[in-house]
Amino acid sequence: MELDALAIGAHPDDVELGCGGTVALLAEQGRKVGILHLTRGERGTRGTAAQREKEAAAAAQALGAATLDYLDCGDGSLRTGEAEEDALIEVLRRYRPKMLLGPAPRDRHPDHGRAHRLVEAAAFYSGLRRRGEGAAHRPAAVFSYMQHDSFEPRFIVDVSTVWEHKLAALAAYSSQLHQASSGRAQTREPMTKVATPEFSLAMEGRARHFGNLIGAAFGEPFWSRLPLTVRDPLAVVPGGVL
Repeated sequence: MELDALAIGAHPDDVELGCGGTVALLAEQGRKVGILHLTRGERGTRGTAAQREKEAAAAAQALGAATLDYLDCGDGSLRTGEAEEDALIEVLRRYRPKMLLGPAPRDRHPDHGRAHRLVEAAAFYSGLRRRGEGAAHRPAAVFSYMQHDSFEPRFIVDVSTVWEHKLAALAAYSSQLHQASSGRAQTREPMTKVATPEFSLAMEGRARHFGNLIGAAFGEPFWSRLPLTVRDPLAVVPGGVL
């Protein structure tokens, strides 16, 4: 199966938090979107790798993802060597996505920055005919979603119509994230930043902030190393309130 887009995260729940709305929006438009987790979150403070895999499957279904895959790049010290690049190149050549969505260059969690460098390198090397196995393929665009650390976005996607899909995906991660329906995070597990109700409120607040910038209810910001091509300037005129 060839994909229109592949969303890549260092850990299960990274994609859903950073660009889950965009994944759901593309899927709703009939685009084929895959999710790739570079680890299984096996060294995370809460939950187990097996539990997180089940949660990730439910989250992918909630977003309408066409594929769900894992690589074993090492949670808690994500590896970015030639072997990991070749593993990611194999995925890119198998699915041949036009667009990649991945972590930003720098973030609070060191694995996120490492994941960015791995994605950036593999996306380039995948286009080299003599590197790795299979027919060369280089995605046309690599965009970075926002996680903990803020950046000045190159563009913002209006995810207002699919916000409930994103919330459903996040609700699948009961071992990791605060669940509003329960009134509090699970108390048998150690508390982490993402398990607090404040984190959930901040996540929604950020989406409302970026949505407000484009005249929408909710928005997801993205960064690009290269400028974006605009063939019709009128096509990017905001439709909301200026």
